[in-house]
Amino acid sequence: MPLRYIDNGSMEEWEVTLTAGKIAQEAAEEYLQKHNLNPKENEDDEELLQVMAGRVVAVLVRLDELEDELLKRCSNSNGDMPEEQCISLGIPIKELNAYQSSSSSSDTAEIIDSICLFDTTIRENRAKCLLAMFLNDIEGPGLRKNNVKIPCMDVDFLEEDVWDVLFGSNVDLEEVVVNSEVTDDTSEDDVLREEDDKYQTARPSLHPITIDAIEEAFILRAQNSTTSPLRLINDSMEWFEVQYSVVKFAERFMEKYTKNKSTTSHDWTEEELQTIGGRIVGVLMRLDDLEWEWNHRVTTSSLVDEVESTVWKTTFGLHPDNIEQNCILTLDTALSKEEAFARVRAERMLGLFLLNVEGPFVEGPMPGGSHPDFIHDELQLKLMAPKVIEKE
Repeated sequence: MPLRYIDNGSMEEWEVTLTAGKIAQEAAEEYLQKHNLNPKENEDDEELLQVMAGRVVAVLVRLDELEDELLKRCSNSNGDMPEEQCISLGIPIKELNAYQSSSSSSDTAEIIDSICLFDTTIRENRAKCLLAMFLNDIEGPGLRKNNVKIPCMDVDFLEEDVWDVLFGSNVDLEEVVVNSEVTDDTSEDDVLREEDDKYQTARPSLHPITIDAIEEAFILRAQNSTTSPLRLINDSMEWFEVQYSVVKFAERFMEKYTKNKSTTSHDWTEEELQTIGGRIVGVLMRLDDLEWEWNHRVTTSSLVDEVESTVWKTTFGLHPDNIEQNCILTLDTALSKEEAFARVRAERMLGLFLLNVEGPFVEGPMPGGSHPDFIHDELQLKLMAPKVIEKE
């Protein structure tokens, strides 16, 4: 159960993700029992557990990156840092000295690994700092930009001197949010389109390949295999098993794609291939939620009165007659047999992901762009846009 990737020829990066998933699952179950939560009957409990587990995975898969940034910020603080302050940041003074002397990452890793085994204070303080950096620098900006609220968004568990080292000064969070609001009339969607246009002048689109993978995943998911599940099939199955299957599916798809000379006439960059793989995993990990969200948005909009139910499959990528919520078997069968239906649905799933997940959280243009230029219906694009939740 590794939490650090070691390039030794036999280890694969998905193993870290699998371990993170197992830890998150165990933490969520322990928290559920400790606080007597009932996620099956209480939506707030379910959301709380999902957010908590998601953050555990998100921090653990970025552990090396976050720890390196933690050491960097401590090294950039004014003057030599006293040992007591290092401890409050979860950093042994020996580790900081090794980092500042340009030692290898393996040297600093060995130091913290040995100390964390026995020093509870260092371990707890380090965990607080890493979570704080994730909330403040990675998760928070995208959520606040869209006025989205989820449980426990604020970093309210740090001492003032620790905050100052990590984030510069103890500025009031509401002030930061207000000052960061967009002041011009240029929409985020317009910006994404402009960035995509610049990229597309030089490179072909990555979207068709990702859509191919999602379409293929519908067929695999319909088999409801317990050995390669793409959804939770029964109560005895753990979520990390689905995560593992998703990662393996993406790896197999990309391997098959890159080896097929008829589909690889273009020389893709490593960054482009990683982006495609990341998007495949990102969509499939959220497939149930994306499907529910798109069905809900369409069925509660004015579009239901403008489009005949007979063409819902090829217009919205949705099965008519509320089959979406009532019979998964019928839906799976239709997706497996009707290629046009599966294609349109795959496009809508990727479109929702790009606009609501990738776009708000990623700074700067992504390879291939983050605008769903494969969807030409402006009304559907508007329906896919991130929801703005009014502040209380």
